[in-house]
Amino acid sequence: MSETDLPMDETAPEEEREEEKRRSLPVRVLRWIGTGLFGIVLLLALVIGWLHTGWGRQFIVDQISSYSPASGLSVEVGHIEGSVLWSASFYDVEFRDAEGKLFLEVPEIDLNWRPYKFLFSGLDVRHVVIRDGTLHSSPELIPGDPDAPTLPNFDIRVDRLLIDNLRIDEGLVGEARTIDFRAKADIRDGLVYLDADGDLGGGDRLELLAHAEPDGDRFDLDLDYRAPAGGLLSSLTGIAEDTRLRLKGDGSWQRWDGAFVARQNGDNLAAFKLWNRAGYYKLAGQVWPGSYVEGMTRRALGEAVSLAAGGTLENSILDGAFALRGDGVRADARGSVDLGNNAFDEFGIRLALLDPALFGDDLVLEDARIEATLDGPFQELTVPHKLSVGMLDAGGTIFRQLTQQGTLRRDGETFVLPLDLAVGRIVMGNETIDPRLVDGRARGTLRLTGDQLSSPDLSLAFRGLQARLGLQADLGRGVYAVNGPVRARNFVLDGIGSLDADADIRFRLGNGPWRLQADVDGRMPRVDNGTLTTIAGEDIRFSGKVSLGSQLPVAFENTTIDGSKLHLELDGVMADDRTTLTGEGEHTEYGPFTLEASLEEDGPHAELVMASPLPAAGLRDVRIAVAPAEQGYAIDTEGQSTLGPFAGKLQFLTPDEGPSRIAVEEFRVSRSNLTGDIILAEGGADGTLQLTGGGLDGTIGLAPRDGGQGLDLDLRMRDANFTGTTPLTIRRGRIEASGAFGDGAMDLTADINAAGVGYGQIFLGRLAARGQMSDGEGSFDAAINGRRGSQFAMKLTGTIAPDRITLAADGNYSGRDITMPLRAVLTRTADDGWQLQPTQLGYGNGFALAQGRFGGTEPMQGKLSLSAMPLSLIDAAGAELGLGGTVSGVIDIGQSGDLPVGEARLMIDGLTRSGLVLSSRPINLAMVGKLTPTELQARSVLSENGDTRGRLQARISGMPANGALFDRLSAGNLLGQLRFEGPADALWRLSRLELLDMTGTLQLAADLRGSIADPQVRGSLAGDALRIQSALTGTDVRNVRARGRFSGSRLQLTSFAGEAPNGGRVSGSGFVDLANMGPGQGPQIDLRIAARDAELVDLPGMGATVTGPLRIVSNGMGGTIAGRLRVNEARWRLGGEEAAADLPNIQTREINLPTDIAPPRAVGAPWRFLIDANAPGGIKVDGMGLDSFWSADIRLRGTTDDPRIGGEARIVPRQGFYSFAGVRFDITRGRIDFDESVPIDPRIDLVAETDVNNLSVSVSVQGYATRPEISFNSTPSLPEEELLAQLLFGGSITDLSATEAVQLGAAVASLRGGGGMDPINQLRSAIGLDRLRIVPSDPALDRGTAVALGKNFGRRFYVEIITDGRSYNATEVEFRLTSWISLLASINSLGRGSTSIEYSRDY
Repeated sequence: MSETDLPMDETAPEEEREEEKRRSLPVRVLRWIGTGLFGIVLLLALVIGWLHTGWGRQFIVDQISSYSPASGLSVEVGHIEGSVLWSASFYDVEFRDAEGKLFLEVPEIDLNWRPYKFLFSGLDVRHVVIRDGTLHSSPELIPGDPDAPTLPNFDIRVDRLLIDNLRIDEGLVGEARTIDFRAKADIRDGLVYLDADGDLGGGDRLELLAHAEPDGDRFDLDLDYRAPAGGLLSSLTGIAEDTRLRLKGDGSWQRWDGAFVARQNGDNLAAFKLWNRAGYYKLAGQVWPGSYVEGMTRRALGEAVSLAAGGTLENSILDGAFALRGDGVRADARGSVDLGNNAFDEFGIRLALLDPALFGDDLVLEDARIEATLDGPFQELTVPHKLSVGMLDAGGTIFRQLTQQGTLRRDGETFVLPLDLAVGRIVMGNETIDPRLVDGRARGTLRLTGDQLSSPDLSLAFRGLQARLGLQADLGRGVYAVNGPVRARNFVLDGIGSLDADADIRFRLGNGPWRLQADVDGRMPRVDNGTLTTIAGEDIRFSGKVSLGSQLPVAFENTTIDGSKLHLELDGVMADDRTTLTGEGEHTEYGPFTLEASLEEDGPHAELVMASPLPAAGLRDVRIAVAPAEQGYAIDTEGQSTLGPFAGKLQFLTPDEGPSRIAVEEFRVSRSNLTGDIILAEGGADGTLQLTGGGLDGTIGLAPRDGGQGLDLDLRMRDANFTGTTPLTIRRGRIEASGAFGDGAMDLTADINAAGVGYGQIFLGRLAARGQMSDGEGSFDAAINGRRGSQFAMKLTGTIAPDRITLAADGNYSGRDITMPLRAVLTRTADDGWQLQPTQLGYGNGFALAQGRFGGTEPMQGKLSLSAMPLSLIDAAGAELGLGGTVSGVIDIGQSGDLPVGEARLMIDGLTRSGLVLSSRPINLAMVGKLTPTELQARSVLSENGDTRGRLQARISGMPANGALFDRLSAGNLLGQLRFEGPADALWRLSRLELLDMTGTLQLAADLRGSIADPQVRGSLAGDALRIQSALTGTDVRNVRARGRFSGSRLQLTSFAGEAPNGGRVSGSGFVDLANMGPGQGPQIDLRIAARDAELVDLPGMGATVTGPLRIVSNGMGGTIAGRLRVNEARWRLGGEEAAADLPNIQTREINLPTDIAPPRAVGAPWRFLIDANAPGGIKVDGMGLDSFWSADIRLRGTTDDPRIGGEARIVPRQGFYSFAGVRFDITRGRIDFDESVPIDPRIDLVAETDVNNLSVSVSVQGYATRPEISFNSTPSLPEEELLAQLLFGGSITDLSATEAVQLGAAVASLRGGGGMDPINQLRSAIGLDRLRIVPSDPALDRGTAVALGKNFGRRFYVEIITDGRSYNATEVEFRLTSWISLLASINSLGRGSTSIEYSRDY
């Protein structure tokens, strides 16, 4: 490589280039700055130039239109000409207020100004000229920005402001007006110059001159303001009254004196003297605020307010002192206020309250003072302060020694005060509460916005009492509201106990009396009052609403009190002269109740109503009213009991002299009355009570005896009747008792004898008991017999001792012995309860074994074991259920808390029910059940001959914790299932509906919901080949197919259809509703049936085949049978049954009736008939010599007790014959008219004719059926006696025997309507017979007209002989086993004989 090829050194040139760069950097920066400034100037020039273009001017117009200041003012400009930065003209300018209303429009405004000087010398306007504008109205503007400076902090120069030829609209001042106005202003450092004047017209005037120039020693103020009512200035300012302001003075800057006067409608508004001493200003005078202030502000200032102030104003800073004297307040202040920056600087205020009632009559403050210092900007003010009030009376509640100190802060429009308030004592006038309200503290934060004062977090604390409250107040209206929770602990009530309580209070004060409302909730951890514990128990809790206030009563609303024994809900009012309480509740021992009470000037009034205070005595709906009376109290009571309704009037008298006494004016139980006076003497009660009426007659004597209370009772009963829910009757009876008790001992002897004792379906023929007790020990014996013929008798014997009670029984029923191999022994337990030792009761081949315990503090428990115990024992006392079969199993009962619990496992073998003519098919029933405090579960299986026929399972849950067991079960939630498939008669005949019988196979499936009181059932019912029969009507419907469904409590029979014996059809639908069933209330029924040529009546004496609709409707108490039927075919045999007609229901009075005979059962409510039937000619009537066919059109109305028939029946022509004494009559005319407005007594019109013995005989029956007029006529004419002799005996009257003559005489007398001498009965009496009658002939027995002779032998045996005097003879014998079962036997000359049993029963 050669030298010329070596690389060159480049380091030096690079260093030179770096040095050159460092030297050129400042130059480049200056170049950049210059370029930027030039760009800005250029841009500014371009903007200024652009603003002077049409687009620029339009841009300014748009910006002016879109600008919206805080006042709501808006300006619209049509267009601009000239320079907007120097001198411009604005055309078509419109001004609108905050509501968008056009109030001023100006066609042209000239503006000459220097906007670019604002940053250096303030506002500079050379002139503003408004020409030819129109002012339409006064603008409605929003108040300006509160943060804006009170005085401007920049210089202002306006050389000329000219309003030229401004037209005032007629609507503004009532007339069109044109005004001119000029003004000039120059405000800068060292100079204030304002000069304004104009021609406003109409008496309006505004002239102002203000010239203050210290350097020139000039000071001049002159104001002349006149605003007549309705004028321009009045309309613009909104001041409706005539107003005149005048300010004038004389002097220089160093010394100037002046005065200011303001008048309105000729009255002084303000008057001040003014001074200026080289910049130190003073004023002194008065203001009469009048209507400019209202409410609390007006009360504080009064009619005239004295003001005085003095200070300097430099650079917008006011520094000085201020004093105000009003009627209600006194205020003094000193410090500085920066009006340019809206700020205080250590501005101190002292305020004293002169009017204690300034805040209203319900809020009185005495010795109230406040000292405060204002510092900082107006919107961010801080005010350290101290407040003290010697006494505050809030509607009668006194607060003493109130103090508050802290620092008030302002946040915009809101003042915030941290509260630190102390109170020495609060006096409410309550001796229980006031001692606790001492040395209290209140803390929180108060906020004041305008007149609205609030605090969300106030806390109050006293000994045992704390509260956290919220405050809302309207100071302008003087209204205060406080709300929040209050807590009290260990609050002692003398003689009652202590309580802990929480309350949510709402307190209101102002615009009326103060008021306090509170929602209270609390408990009493300690109860010191024994009476309160007895009534309410332990663990007493309470809650409710309470309100009270000044001039308002104390009111309780929805107040509840709960204890271990009591639940009570109360409302009440406590006023000065009257206190009232209303409430309702429930007591564990006395059940639910309601209460109304009042305390009035004459004393306490109270009314207590208890629904069921003592179920064991049947007490319910018991009302006790107490009211003051002369020398004591009047007590009224009424209610229901086991013995029936009761009502009483008593007086408890406490005279000033003499002992207290109880005067029983009347005390009625059912139909019996108790009266008398009882003196409450020192040794006990003394007096006699009389029992009268209702079958009772006796006395109850009370008298002190042997240091105790003596008792003597002598009571006789004769047909005593107590009309309780279950009636109690006693035919004969007497109770005698005598004894004394006191100091825990009792001596008593008693005898009870009664006969004919009925209680509901239970009837005892005779009852005799005797007992005696001495020093707590005694014995008793009793004998009980059932009603006559019931074959029930029982003897009881026992002993009584303080710790032991025994009972033994022996008897029989229906031929079976009732035994007690193990007698009942009750022994007292250590907890003062009773223990039942194993007790065995035997009946027939079965027995029952019982044992358990009850009472005391231990839970109740018991066990009942049954083995083959016959169910027929239930009928021993007259229940007459007719149940058969035996029951075996075990029942365990216990107690959980206050509620019963238990289990049952039972087996019923051969369950049947025997009725009048039917007995149900035996079925077996296996059942298990379990009862807990909240639910009952049960399961059952029905079986027959080893085959399961049905199942039932049910559960009742959610049972309430209070009430009787049945009521709790009724209110629980029911859930169950029933399934059955088997013989219908096994279930049907258990129902005791004996008018109808159902056989065949029935399928039943049902699901149960709801409750026992309101069951809701869902399921279905089906049956095929069923058979429905009625022994009453002979109805026999076969091959019945039925379908139904359960819905709620209703069984809806969607369809059923069957076949009558004659091949006719019966079909229908309907429902059976089981809701609301109970004692005396059956199911609701609505069945619609259609018959088509169906034989529905088939009896030996009658039958009917009908077509048409039937409807059966029942509300559970009686019902209606309605229909419109066509009788296709009917038959009626007369005389076939000897007792076919019912006897009339005649009201009778039995005398000398044996006392041990049970009274007859009362019949149920009657059913109504509403049936129309038409028979065109198919009614066959025969028997008693009649053989005929009739047509009929009748209406069946009335009731089953009083049926009524309307319409008519007519003989079918040539279809009627009558045979009499072997003579056949042709019925030529027959008509029967029925009148439904009266009991059944049809009017008959019947004529029959025949020929006999060469005579043409006609018989006529006319008149009512109960009083028919029968006449015979013949051709040739014969006397009635001769004619009857020919008909009856086939010969002349001269040929009759003596007996035939007697019968003929009776027949003639009967035809004449009186029965004549009634020779038949006279003959019966004469020969000593009990019965003598004529029996019509019967060809089937080859019997002619016969005579029947009957005779009773004793009370049980009757014999009757029947003979026709020729070849027919018969003998009938009747032996009465009981009043309702008889043995019958008969034999006749034809060789026929029979025996039978007759069962008869009245319904």
